[in-house]
Amino acid sequence: VMKSALELALERANETVGGEENIKLSNEQKVAIDQIRKLYEAKWAEKELEINAQTAKLENENPEGLAEARAELQRHNNAQREEIFAERDAKIEEVRQQQK
Repeated sequence: VMKSALELALERANETVGGEENIKLSNEQKVAIDQIRKLYEAKWAEKELEINAQTAKLENENPEGLAEARAELQRHNNAQREEIFAERDAKIEEVRQQQK
């Protein structure tokens, strides 16, 4: 049976919040996880501003080599994004594993 996009999204959301084991999180854990998510979303937003500034600088300084420079910048940015969100996920998992 094919699942709708909504059903798949709800399953993913459940896994993010409570996991397959349906771990019951305390209110403190839920608040801590929410704060962690907001902090790391803010970190990434700040990084995106830096990326946009770097891209604009590249366009002005080196229009001929822009495609290559942009590709390199994108690889670097993807690595930074992965690092930021991996750190976020590790911190969320720490909170989830705490005893209530």
